[in-house]
Amino acid sequence: MRREVRGVVKSMVLASVLLAGCAGTVKAPYPKLQADTSPAGIARGAAIFHASCESCHRGGDNETASGAPLHELPSYMGKFHASNLTSHPTAGIGSATDEELARVIRYAVSRDGRLMVMPSYGMGDKDLAAVLGFLRSGHPLFTPDPTPAPRSEFSFIGGLGFRIITGNEPIPRPPLGIPVPEKAATLEYGRYMAHDVYDCASCHTPGFSPRKTEGDDVFSGGMSFKDPEGQDVESSNITFHGTGLAHWTLEDFTRAVKDGLAPDGSALRSPMPRFRGMDAVEAQALYDYLRSVPPKKNNVDGARPRLTATSVRPTWVTKLDGAEDGVESDDGSEATTVAEAASATTAGTGTTSHTSTAGVAAGTTPHASTTGPVAGTTPRSPQPHASEATASHASAAHNAANAPTQGSATTGSTTSQGSATTVAGTSTHGSATTVASNTAGGTTSPAATRVASSPAPRKPRPAAPKVDAPKLFTQLGCAGCHAPGARYHEQLARASRRSDAELVRWVRNPELFQPGTPMPTYADLLDERTALALVRWVKSGGPATLAPAAR
Repeated sequence: MRREVRGVVKSMVLASVLLAGCAGTVKAPYPKLQADTSPAGIARGAAIFHASCESCHRGGDNETASGAPLHELPSYMGKFHASNLTSHPTAGIGSATDEELARVIRYAVSRDGRLMVMPSYGMGDKDLAAVLGFLRSGHPLFTPDPTPAPRSEFSFIGGLGFRIITGNEPIPRPPLGIPVPEKAATLEYGRYMAHDVYDCASCHTPGFSPRKTEGDDVFSGGMSFKDPEGQDVESSNITFHGTGLAHWTLEDFTRAVKDGLAPDGSALRSPMPRFRGMDAVEAQALYDYLRSVPPKKNNVDGARPRLTATSVRPTWVTKLDGAEDGVESDDGSEATTVAEAASATTAGTGTTSHTSTAGVAAGTTPHASTTGPVAGTTPRSPQPHASEATASHASAAHNAANAPTQGSATTGSTTSQGSATTVAGTSTHGSATTVASNTAGGTTSPAATRVASSPAPRKPRPAAPKVDAPKLFTQLGCAGCHAPGARYHEQLARASRRSDAELVRWVRNPELFQPGTPMPTYADLLDERTALALVRWVKSGGPATLAPAAR
């Protein structure tokens, strides 16, 4: 009997030691790096933070990176909470040094010396300094929040497993001297992005070992997570096998990782982040690198879509019958579109603006708040008829400017030679336009006349598009986050306070308002009229009629 009791006691002591070791301090060096607060550094740091950090540290309705519960991890491991990264001196990181923060990111070791469940990032010194620069930038995400994040705690089983798998030691990396490969569409740069910056390898490889990405299962999927509704989900196979990304084009891949939409138009499953800041070079490099990885057969349950050589993609931005660009505001008038704004008369100058939409097409992003939509902000989004509208305004001005003067004092049909013709007081509604011709001597020609044109009749407003809003809401994946009982359902109740036009911009380009939002970008899939119909259904309380989200 005594032997049995002793055995039980020894087992409990051993387990307690192992569990205590999990919570004990570890050794990790402090990288002697300083935050890169240059404009380029902050921009680079923002792109990395929005893609790799924000989804964990700014949860739910938080307007700041003040921490959030990590529901994505299996509950049997314990309760975990992301840290408060605001600039508050005690609850946040306001008093932390750059070296302390660099150690947290590079080794996943907390400021008090504990090994954490967060990924450790092997990004190069320059990129790490850029992330530090963004943390120090004064961005609204880091507005001081005095609420301390709850301490993460392992369960008994979770602590034992974590201690055994990791050996309670951080991944060995040099504190300094890690280079950033030259940015180019190369396999080297693609590997760097997949392993060290966006951490694709860790999430898409099964298991919890910090060295799992060095094995044969890398990128084969199967890592266990919880979605926002508490449902089990496994990461997808992202090798180019038939059970993975076979037959995905570069366009398919780029839209998925940037906008969160799979080739069949469905939303990618949570907790997959959106890499909004990824540019064409990075997308090409990452795509080519994953194609170079040996294909692995792993048919992950729930992963989608499976493409074949003949798979049909949806018709992106299909115009509905009678639909036109532009969104009606709540008072019944049409909101200004990108094309109209580009060709509008410059206020107070009496001259026609020649601002082109090329800046929008090239990806110029207007300033946007991370705390919600900004009234009157025109987001960057595809406008199928923008160039046509701009060309129409330009053509009208050109024709007016080059029209011959009427009632000339000269005989025949000869017009004044060498005169500089200007167009003044051009109206955007086709009202009267004054054409003044100046002679070479600089005096006003007596032949100058007023060319009047009657206002163009207003076209009848197109009928509202016929949209099955409940079906569309579910088809686009909105119900998973916004159905009754879902994580973001309450956000829709507050949406009714915003204008239709503002919400249409939100639906089509949410990243312009919250760059790190997990919500997909639907601009390529929904035109403005379709989005308007969906918005009005949402504001009328439509989502409340849906079945509650499964838990």
